[in-house]
Amino acid sequence: MSNVDTYAAAMSQLDRWRHFPDYQLERRTDIYFAIYLRSFLQHHTAIPLQPTVIPEFPIKRDLIWPDRPTYKSVKVDYVLFSEDRSNVFFVELKTDNASRRPEQDDYLATARRIGFHAILDGLLKIITHTTSHHKYFHLLAALSTAGFVELPPELSRALFATPPTAFTHLYDRIQVLPFSPGLQVLYLQPAIEGDSEDHVDFETFATFLDGRNDAFASCFASYLRRWTIAAGTIPPAPSTTEPLSGA
Repeated sequence: MSNVDTYAAAMSQLDRWRHFPDYQLERRTDIYFAIYLRSFLQHHTAIPLQPTVIPEFPIKRDLIWPDRPTYKSVKVDYVLFSEDRSNVFFVELKTDNASRRPEQDDYLATARRIGFHAILDGLLKIITHTTSHHKYFHLLAALSTAGFVELPPELSRALFATPPTAFTHLYDRIQVLPFSPGLQVLYLQPAIEGDSEDHVDFETFATFLDGRNDAFASCFASYLRRWTIAAGTIPPAPSTTEPLSGA
């Protein structure tokens, strides 16, 4: 099977399964969007972006709802950064327009209002109460690479020693650097509903992919256009006797 055939088989499987109850297409396709997200966003905004793309970025919940103290978080699907650190982009992926939630729209609007510096301060508070120290260090390292936090060099050595040595006291030495970037929220979804500048539809993303000399991009673009039709609203395709790969 050629690479192109493999791409098409994977996309076809996703296209069939998206019509089933409780199947979350966006959780299976987020990596495919991520491959092209930086280049698309640069094209869409004309703003040069850093290579760093962070998935499932945590925002401390009580920054959004101050009357509910907690160290838990809500998440943003992707975060990207401009090269000059003057802009941060929160991108929320929806593969079904019906999955938009007013509560999520509200907390993203609040996050935009409070700003990225406050969000990073909240993140440091989460880290002091987590048990997932190694995973959060990877997040901190990405933010350090992007130029928004400064980490004590001893933190990595202590955390990744065998066995780890004392490291939590070093959290107090993590610094949020004095940048106050503009925070932009963008929804990537099948269709635009209403007139809003913070939406990008799948047709726009697919048109961008059409311009790339990339077999997978072309295949992905063709399925993005299919996914503008809401899941479950078309009859099933005729069944096939071809076994699944590995069967």
